[in-house]
Parts: sequence; C-alpha cells; structure tokens
Amino acid sequence: MSKVESSHWGPGFCTFLYLLVHFIPDFGGADVMGAQWLYVSILDFLVLGYIVFNKNSYNAAIDAVLNLKFTLVYSLLVIWAILSLTYALNAIESLVCLARLMSTYLIFINLSILFYKKALTPLFNLVSIFVAVVLLFDAIYVISGFSKNMVDMNLDQNIISLTGKNGNKNVMAASLLIKFPFLLFVILHNKLLGKVAGMIVLFLGIMALFILNTRSTYVGLGVVFVLFALSVYLLNKQEGIKKMGIQLSYLILPLFFAFLAANTMLSKAVDLQGFQGGYGTITKRAGDITVASEQNSRIHLWEGAIDYATKHPILGAGYGNWKLASIPYEKEYTNDLFVPYHCHNDFIEMFADLGIIGGVAFLALFILSGWAVWQIWKKVGHHSDRLVASIALMAIACYFIDAFFNFPVERTSMQTMFAVAAALLFTPLHFIPSNQAVKSTGKYGTAFLAIAILLIIGSIYVNYQTYTSLKVQKFVMGEINEDPKMALDDVKDAFPEIPNLSTSTLPIKALVARYYLREKQYDEAMRLLNESDAVNPYLHYNDFIKTAVYSSQSNFDSTFVYAKKAFYNWPRAVSYYKNVIFASAKMKDTAEATKAFNTFIKYRNTAEGWNQYLLGLIEINKTPIAITKALLDSAVKMFPADSAVFVKTSSLIYGNAVMNGAIPNYAALGAQAFQKGQYKNAANLYLKASLADPSNYTHFENIGICYYTAKSFDKAIQYFNLAIALPTANTGKSEFFKAMSYISLGNKAAACSALQAAKLKKYPGVDAQIAQYCK
Repeated sequence: MSKVESSHWGPGFCTFLYLLVHFIPDFGGADVMGAQWLYVSILDFLVLGYIVFNKNSYNAAIDAVLNLKFTLVYSLLVIWAILSLTYALNAIESLVCLARLMSTYLIFINLSILFYKKALTPLFNLVSIFVAVVLLFDAIYVISGFSKNMVDMNLDQNIISLTGKNGNKNVMAASLLIKFPFLLFVILHNKLLGKVAGMIVLFLGIMALFILNTRSTYVGLGVVFVLFALSVYLLNKQEGIKKMGIQLSYLILPLFFAFLAANTMLSKAVDLQGFQGGYGTITKRAGDITVASEQNSRIHLWEGAIDYATKHPILGAGYGNWKLASIPYEKEYTNDLFVPYHCHNDFIEMFADLGIIGGVAFLALFILSGWAVWQIWKKVGHHSDRLVASIALMAIACYFIDAFFNFPVERTSMQTMFAVAAALLFTPLHFIPSNQAVKSTGKYGTAFLAIAILLIIGSIYVNYQTYTSLKVQKFVMGEINEDPKMALDDVKDAFPEIPNLSTSTLPIKALVARYYLREKQYDEAMRLLNESDAVNPYLHYNDFIKTAVYSSQSNFDSTFVYAKKAFYNWPRAVSYYKNVIFASAKMKDTAEATKAFNTFIKYRNTAEGWNQYLLGLIEINKTPIAITKALLDSAVKMFPADSAVFVKTSSLIYGNAVMNGAIPNYAALGAQAFQKGQYKNAANLYLKASLADPSNYTHFENIGICYYTAKSFDKAIQYFNLAIALPTANTGKSEFFKAMSYISLGNKAAACSALQAAKLKKYPGVDAQIAQYCK
C-alpha cells in the first residue's frame, strides 16, 4: 500500500460536483430532468477532457478500468442501446434516453479512473461526508416542508408535494435511502464528533424517509439493515459481541428514534385531518405492502412488459421505447391521456427495450457488483477495504431495490449515486495481487477516449435540445386540457427537432397543430399531424386533433371517421368519448352514439359518460322523449353525488316544467340545514334549488361553500366552477373559496390563479391571501 497515492481531494471534488446535481432546479423546464441531465453531461465532458489532457498520468488507470468485467458489460449495454437506434419504434426517443445512459456510463468511467489507486479510506470518507451534506439538506427540506403544511394541507397532498429537485416524492425517498450507507461509514470511521454528527444526520434522513410513506424504500431500508448487520458480524466476529452491539446501535438508535418521531408527526397529521387517506402512519403504510396491493399497479405493468419481452426476445422495442410499446397493453386500464411511462421495474423494462442481450447485460451489472465484493473479502485482507466494499454494495443494493419497484434509470440523482457507488466498489479490486498483468489498452484506450468525447458532445447536444423543449412544454402542456392561449409565433418555431414526444408521449407537432387550428390555418395543422402520425401511433392523439380540424371545416364525414378511430383504440379517454358522441350527433347516428356509450361505461361508468350520451340523444332528436327522461332519471339516481353534472341536461329535457308546480323553498331550507351544521344535507337542498332555478349562480356557490366547510374540497371546486361559469357571478366569492379549496389540496398554482380572478372582481381581503400564498 506504500505506493498508493495519498491525494484524494481532486477526485473527491469531482465527486462533489456530480453530487451537486441534487440541487439543480428545473430552470424553467416542465421537468427538472432536462436541466439536470444537461448539467451532468457538461460535467462529464469537462472531467473527461481533463483525463484526456493528462492521459500520460492516467494510462495505468485507463487500462485497469477498461479491463474490469463490470466496464466491459456496461460497455456492451451502451453499445447495444446505440444499435437499437436502427430499429426502435421511435429512434428520436431512443436518442433522448441514450444521451442519459451515456452520461451515467461516463460518470462511472471518469470517477473510476480518478479513484484508481488513491488512498481509499480517506477518499471514501470524504465522499461520504459530501453525501451526508446532501442528505442533511434533503432531510431538512422534507421534515420542515411537512411540518409547515401539516395543518393547512391535505395529508396525501402534503406528502406528494415533497419532491425536492427529484420530480416526485418516490424518487426523493429513494435518493434519501441510497445515501444511508455512506452515513454509516461516516459514523464507523470517524471519532466522537463525527459519530455524533453522522448519527444526527442519519436520524433526520430516516425520519424524512418515513414521512414520505414510500413502501419500496421501507423494503430497501430492511435490506440495508440486514447487510449492515451481516457486515458488522463478519468484520468483528474476532472482536467480540460487545463491539458488534456498539456498531449495530449506530443504525438501530437513529432508526428507532426516527420511527417514533415520524410516526408521531404522521399520527398528528391524521388526527388534524380527521381521516386517513392513501398515506398515513408508518405502521399503516408498511401494512399495505402485500401482493394484493400491487395487483392493480406494478404487477399489471410487469405482466405487460414481460409479455412484450417474450414476444420480442432479441431486439425489444428499442432503448427507452417501452413507454410506446406499453400503450396497447393499457387500452383497457388507463384513463384519458395518461401513459405509464415505465413498468416500475427497470430489469423487466430493459428486456422489453433491448431484448435478451440488453436485459442480461443490465442484470449482470448487479451480479458483478456482488462478485466484486466477494473477491475483495476473499483476497484483500485490509479491514477498511472490506468495509468500503460492503458500504458501496449496500448503496447498490438500495438502487437494486428501487430499480425492482420503480424506474431510477430516468433520474439523475439516482444515476449519479449508482455510478459513484459502483466506482468506489470496484476501486479496491485494483489492489488485489494478480498473476496476470493488466492488459494495456494502448491505441484502444486512446480510441475509447476519442469516441467517448464524441459521444458526450452528442449527449450534450441532445440534452440541451431536450431542456429547450421542456421549457416550451411547461407552458404548452399547461394548456393541454383547455383552449390554447399562447400566441402562434411563440410556439410554432420554439420546439427543436429533439425530442419529438412530450413528457406525456404526445407528438410535439400535434401539440403545435392545435395552435394552427385555433388560427384556422387548417392545411398547416394537417401537415403537422400527418408528419407526426408515426411518432406515437398508439395513443391516437393525432386522430383526435384531426376530428377538430375536420369539424371546424364542417367536414363531419371525416370527423366521424377519425373520432371513431381515436375512441375505439383508446376508449377510456373522456375527450375522445366526447368527440365520438359529438360526431355521432352530427351524423344523426343514434346506433353509433349508443355503441360508444356502452363501450365507455364498460370501462368508466361515470356521470359525465351518461350526461354526454344524453346530450347526444337530444341533438340527434330521434329518441322518444319518454326514453330520454327515463335515462336521465336513472342517471341522477345512479350518481346522487354528481347531480350537478346533469343540471343543464335536465333543463334541456324538462324545460321549466319543474317550476310549474308548488315547490318548497329549497334555498331557505338549505340555509337552515347549513346553520345546523348539516353540510351535506344543505348541499343537497341547494342542489334542488339549482334544478328549479339553474341560472342563479348563488345556488351553485352555496353548494360549493357546503362542501368546502365539510372539507370535501374536490367537490367544492366542481360547484364553484359551475357558479363562475354563469355570467351573473360577479362578486368573486366563488373564485376566492375555489382558491381556498386548492390551497387545502396543496395546489398553490391553481389557487393563485383563482385568487387573481377574485381580485379582478374586487373580492375583499384577497390581497392578503395573494401575499401569503403567491409570493
């Protein structure tokens, strides 16, 4: 070991720069991944450039790293992914995903070269301290954020909002967990002050993990505990049980007190809320970990991916293309335009994307990690090297668990930690004596570096294009469920050619076509739609937009054709269903409307489904009024909580007939019920008042107030919207309480929009709410 270089600050600093990706914000993009992957690829280029310019100093390191079995298998995975560009369902989407794979691959290569024969223990300690700092910031963010919103926000929404710079709370939880092993090293390796600081940070990290209520990380935490206990036993079996007990307490004590603290906070939140939703106490959430609980989520997704992989065993769909191949499997399960981007198992998904070769290569990375630890324990006698290898394996095990239940392959925070852990894990192998000299890569090493430079430059370009697209998507996707408002000039040339899919797999050109449609530039809209038909042919979004183009030109024959094509290929989408009912009505085709209705309610038997069918029958005007009335009456009885949906339809069918008889003063009765605290009864009475007087916005507003007071915020918003839609609603009260409902649900963006609308109507006191929530 005397020949080992002692300087570890340079490699440690580079690792710290990679870890900083945890703090990179979205910089105006629709997803934080855009800016983060751009950052990582630029950093890859800079570090790789440093290695190239100092190649003579790193020749031995390059030879050793490129000869690692792990590197060879990882390289095979990357090469096979590159080759998949030739057959992928969508080659441009493969290119986007490939740029991210390349970036992660080079993190491992770069750090492995920099770590080569450095003083391993101080290097690992330094990296672990950097990881601890990141964990501390993340843990404080989660705990303080949860505490701040515990009173005013719905528990489920509070937990879901704790995403940090990770995209969603599940990734946040996984990124916390994968750092715990490094904290254990800090505690084990350092003296009293370091041990105390490490245990405090670990306590906060575990507490934050418990608050996030992510079941897969509970499993991962159990795996960490088992591996840590096994390592402590094997490292100290000659030292006696006392030392084992002390070292185990470094994890058990933070775990125990974190459990108590987090469970107390969660129990208090449940008590304040008055009921327990999907999330709750730790014991409740842990109790949900059953096969049955996953039957309608992960297992269903796994089955689809396994089926596709077995039917396409050699090539798969192309790297990153499972998101498209999955759509036909989701036809009868997924509502609206939602596409499950991943199958929540990166191993199965890799087989679906890249066939047997890619799938086996990806799985082999984890097998080789375990094999490397075995080799280090078997051939390296140093206690510290064994500890380093064991800690790094724990981190990779955390990644393995996350990859088994989720999709960390997409997320920079997880990919960075995986690459750092792998580089550290394989570093001790370079100290193992060998009878065989490390093969010199010679010109191949130089060629590798040259190709790597070219590939990372390409990755930077792709990642920059993706980030640019995400900045535009942030606004365009915000208008996806309403009439587009952005100026055509701000959209038509704003998107780069890469990517060609949105964050929800909608063709970018189809999104732009909506703006040309609004401007009545039908030929240009159709050109974009036709050009992008093959980008995602499975969701039939282009067919959906074509119905709007044709109907705007009163070409109802073509509208009918494309409306049916879109709906019957994706029958759970409300917008597609509305289109086919509209087209059937224009064609006066009762049979088609009835067929579409029966298809839709087979999957989604909702009030809106019945209401659209009734409106279609009214416009077709071929169904006897008695039958239409009977259908309406049946629907109202079937969906008593959604009676407001049928208000306008009821007035069309019954007219003013309900007002001709002696009707009780339901508004007055509703007010009396409200004063008695009978909020749901009051809402029903106001609903009856609205049926008698549908043009009076105050009835809908009062229903909204009833549900708001009863803390049924989603229903409250529904009725506030009905009140706001009436032209006589000019006080701003509905807008104000709609905003308060959104605040309770944790949707501050929607709340601020509603508050601004209330301000325009000069509702009193709104400025104070804007100052508090819309800074």
